[in-house]
Amino acid sequence: MATDNMLNVPKTNMSAFYDDLEARLALLTGIVPMEDLGLTLEQVRKPMLVIGLPGIGKTAGIMSIIKNLNETKLRGTGRELGFKKILLGQTVVGSMSGIPVVMPDGSVKRVQVPDLPDPNRDPEYGVLFLDELTTADEAQVQPALGLCDDSRNIGEYTLPPHWLVVSAGNGPDCTNFLRLDDMTISRFVVYDIAYDFTRDWRPYANANGIEDDIIAFLNFDPSMCVRVESTENDTSGRLFPCPRTWERLSNELKIRRAVGKPVPQAQMGEFAGRIVGLNAGRAFQSFTAYHEKVTYDPKKIIEGTEEPPKPDMEKQVYFIVLQNCMKLLKIRIDQDDDGSGNFSSEIKTCVANVIRWFLHMEPVDLESTYSALLSLRGGDARIKQIVQGADFDDFCPELTDFTERNWENLIEAKELGAFDTIG
Repeated sequence: MATDNMLNVPKTNMSAFYDDLEARLALLTGIVPMEDLGLTLEQVRKPMLVIGLPGIGKTAGIMSIIKNLNETKLRGTGRELGFKKILLGQTVVGSMSGIPVVMPDGSVKRVQVPDLPDPNRDPEYGVLFLDELTTADEAQVQPALGLCDDSRNIGEYTLPPHWLVVSAGNGPDCTNFLRLDDMTISRFVVYDIAYDFTRDWRPYANANGIEDDIIAFLNFDPSMCVRVESTENDTSGRLFPCPRTWERLSNELKIRRAVGKPVPQAQMGEFAGRIVGLNAGRAFQSFTAYHEKVTYDPKKIIEGTEEPPKPDMEKQVYFIVLQNCMKLLKIRIDQDDDGSGNFSSEIKTCVANVIRWFLHMEPVDLESTYSALLSLRGGDARIKQIVQGADFDDFCPELTDFTERNWENLIEAKELGAFDTIG
């Protein structure tokens, strides 16, 4: 059955959801006075629903935004954002409305579960995250929906006024998706996520120390970033690759190296398969086998002394070299970065040398050339800043020539959402 536009909302990306969430929290906490925009509290705290494949970082992204606001814009203000999460699929039916407890005087009072925000215990501001909205059965979902309408209550409990409800669930193309009725969906602003490795996870991976081999592999095959393996005919769930499991694999590889027992390449498929699933594990093992074919030195590429890439270079080697250059380039930039936003001519030359080396592949593999340029530009915000600098053309006129030659293709690809233009 086709699932395209089943929810009758446009596809969007994670950054759009994160931007809207951060804006609402800024208004709720008074970072930006809502009165100045002519908005009311009721309008700002409209519930949000994010739909997407499992494991793409919905929970982690929300927590990251809260942490960032608490550590930056709310620091020293006396205000703080809290976070509460309820897994609806694992919530006892009826507990959301409170657990009946007999009081000393014989009366019965419903005591709220600890997962619900308590004004006497929790911050005045926060996010109540209702997960598994699309996989829990109706008896578990319905009580929670009382928190998503204008009353914002369940029985005797009322959600504190400055807490925002955010719900999440898997999309219609997941086998455990339960149909949402019109009345349920209409309570929310809905974000149907079309997840993309290059846009949504690669910047995070580069910034958070994900293993270089994993980033290189996903540059080579972005479709492996998240791929649900189970079907309607399966009698049990299946392990699958997603940002959550790739990050776990990265951590496990680091642990093995830290104790002096790195995973041998011959065992990589079995090791990775226990974390990202059998098919992804085998593909990752096959990719890492190309390390023995890498003959190019990233240090020489950055210094501009390495020989140009051979036209018949395998794509796997291409992306391994690319990630190695990215890693070394970031180290050089870290050493040069004084926090002023100004970079030395030496660093600009290094960036230009890397770009120039990969531009040699344009005549034989234009697609990989695009990918390399975007990986460099999107891998570190400082590289993007350097490339977009007014004087970068003096260091790498070849990039301007490339852009002019391929302008129509660049524009077409941008319209298709494949990448952002260079420069």
